[in-house]
Amino acid sequence: MKLEEQLLKLILSRSNTKKIQVIAKALEIESNFTLSKDIKKLEGIWELRWSSSKAPYLNYSPLVDNLQILDPFNLSGLNLIKPRGIKAIVGTGIVSKLKSLSEKKIGIQFTHAGIIGPTIGLNKIKALTRIKREQKGWLEITYLNNDLRICRGDKGTLFVLRKIKDQILFNRFQAFVESL
Repeated sequence: MKLEEQLLKLILSRSNTKKIQVIAKALEIESNFTLSKDIKKLEGIWELRWSSSKAPYLNYSPLVDNLQILDPFNLSGLNLIKPRGIKAIVGTGIVSKLKSLSEKKIGIQFTHAGIIGPTIGLNKIKALTRIKREQKGWLEITYLNNDLRICRGDKGTLFVLRKIKDQILFNRFQAFVESL
């Protein structure tokens, strides 16, 4: 079984095993990701399945969807923690602007944070606050294929995410970002 298949199987069945980090590091070594070549693969909805962080909001939980939605063509992103199974932009979110820093690094500037509620009538309930003090970071994409992304954050955290194919949710994200 290829390393990618092993890693996907592990993150879906045993998300707390140390073997995930070992396989992720092996895939990072063989990666040939470049932003200019692979930007289309980066676009979409990514579910956080494993992280080296001890922070609960940066780890997988079977109770919530911990998503990172990226639209590199429109330079926007959203980290969203929402109730599992709901196909809406609802939950706790941080909106960001994206920019290329290098062939492997994406700069992130956080713009809004807060609670995103459901749509009632024609209005979407939002308790988002514009972030006034500049909050920046970056992600280094260390491995990417159509189903799997491995990256490192500016604080050294290793993340393993799997791609979720949900065009409706992605379209809702784009409309949500445009409404800000």
